[in-house]
Amino acid sequence: MVLTKEKRPGGAVDDVRRPKTPSDSKTDAAAKSVASPPPSPGGMFLLTPVEEEVFCRERFSEEQLEIERMVREFAVDRIAPHRDELETHNGELTRRVMREVGELGLTGIDIPERYGGMGLDKTTSALVVEALTLSGASSWIVTFSGHTGIGTLPLVFFGNEEQKKKYLPKLATVESLSAYSLSEAEAGSDALNLGATAHLSDDGSSWLLNGNKIYVTNGGWADLFTIFAKIDGKKMSAFLVERGTEGLTIGPEEHKLGIKGSSTVSLFLENAKVPVENLLGEPGDGGSIALNILNIGRFKLGAADLGGCKWVTDLATQYALERKQFGQPIAFFEANRKKLAEMVVWTYALDSAIYRTVGLIDRRIAALDPDAPDYNRKAMAALEEYAIEASIAKVLGSESMFRVTDHGIQIYGGNGFSEEYPMAAAFRNTRIDRIFEGTNEINRMVIYGYFLKKALMEELPLRDAAKTWLEGGASDVPEGFLGWELGALDTARRLSVKLFHEAISHHGQDLRNAQVVGEDLADLAIGYFGASSAINRIRQLGDKAAQDTGYQSLARLVVADFLEEVWRIYYRLRPVLLSDGYGLSLAADLDREIERLHLPFDPVADIHHLTNDLFHHQHYRFG
Repeated sequence: MVLTKEKRPGGAVDDVRRPKTPSDSKTDAAAKSVASPPPSPGGMFLLTPVEEEVFCRERFSEEQLEIERMVREFAVDRIAPHRDELETHNGELTRRVMREVGELGLTGIDIPERYGGMGLDKTTSALVVEALTLSGASSWIVTFSGHTGIGTLPLVFFGNEEQKKKYLPKLATVESLSAYSLSEAEAGSDALNLGATAHLSDDGSSWLLNGNKIYVTNGGWADLFTIFAKIDGKKMSAFLVERGTEGLTIGPEEHKLGIKGSSTVSLFLENAKVPVENLLGEPGDGGSIALNILNIGRFKLGAADLGGCKWVTDLATQYALERKQFGQPIAFFEANRKKLAEMVVWTYALDSAIYRTVGLIDRRIAALDPDAPDYNRKAMAALEEYAIEASIAKVLGSESMFRVTDHGIQIYGGNGFSEEYPMAAAFRNTRIDRIFEGTNEINRMVIYGYFLKKALMEELPLRDAAKTWLEGGASDVPEGFLGWELGALDTARRLSVKLFHEAISHHGQDLRNAQVVGEDLADLAIGYFGASSAINRIRQLGDKAAQDTGYQSLARLVVADFLEEVWRIYYRLRPVLLSDGYGLSLAADLDREIERLHLPFDPVADIHHLTNDLFHHQHYRFG
């Protein structure tokens, strides 16, 4: 299958941003199109009941499923056999595989059709990255993601007509490879503190760029760079800079802990002469370009980590079933059962969170007129609306992948530490994900910072929700399938809302600088978003899940895993936020609520049920 106009989700280009409703035979009546109901505002998930319907992979259209099957087959058949060689910094092979992927149309998914791309929705873009990651070729995935994501998207969203016509067709086919250059020695997490400058030449024909850039992914191979600099040292702006530009010097390759097969270099700008027409957007647009493009990079990184989690879980399962000690496969020892169960739980929660996030973004963008002159500006606003969810996808993805690979190494034992087996490289390669696209510390600040901003501006009724919770008292536990899970999550959600409200009351705007408290609040939001997405997804499966012991155990363990985090954070924040007067009275009420969050089941039995299911299928089977 090649992605042509005839084989695209949504059909004609005018329909592509409005994903089709899955056929009635696919799922039950709960399966509705991505475009309905209207999307809730960013961050609202913390203020609404768990039962709010969310988008998930079970709602993929038939066309999206066909694309996913095709990409998975390509990843396994065409990329995986070259995995080891792609890890050796083989630029020729990397570009050859990139061009093959380009021939399938996969490098042009986010590029509009009129510029040689496919212009598909973000769901399809995310599922392609996830499926490609099943090749296990981590370095190559970094190259692919750097090119199709932050390397190309600034031009897609902010380029003018002439710039798009000139560069996008070649980027779509990988005739040209792209790179994104923002970081500097003194401007990493503080991305707006750039030292690179741009001045207009005396004759007005060129921008002269000066400064140094570091950690440029794809930099050694790229043909086109998006480079950020401050015009006259004041207005942060973005520039399209071609390889071979006078005054641009590409430094040597970095010697890295992981992703050794990708290209990472520094750039040196010494009066680099960039044509005046290569300014991207308007002077001063650089901050908006950088931060909003990173939102896309964040959920796509989470999608790549999702594919990695599935790949590692399958490898660890197969190894554990084959490796024997003390007369039986090591899979059946309880210590390994617990690890494998946790790998499945973390992967399922991540999967649910990723596509819930992308579904929100797609629905918001689908409401826009793609032919309107302000379409790109509104699309960027849609991305910023879900900055919280995008950061959650990035943190949850990178940290789930790290924990999954750590378990994988432990299950492999000594072989896991050997480069002859895949776990060592997987572990090294995933470490960068907690730094890519803004460190996880920065992303946690984005999460609680946006909650603070939205609460203070009354875009999220956090204060009203906290007051309603206090007056309403304890919530009843629903009956039937998922009753305990829904009740426990609702209690944990409302408790999280109270802690957020108390933190804002206690710190005010200075909560931005109270990072210990802020990170704990962010972790409550991250954990709840993942767990509630998973339970909502299982709920939407209806009888299929209710009659499946694997799903039953999965649901209980997903919630139990989140509650461990809730207990830990609550007892750490309790003396910080609830230490006097009204706070002590409130603490007593909260204590009674958290005491309700006990486990009314045997988690060890559910670990056995879930791993027996895993061993029966011999792979992760939940999507």
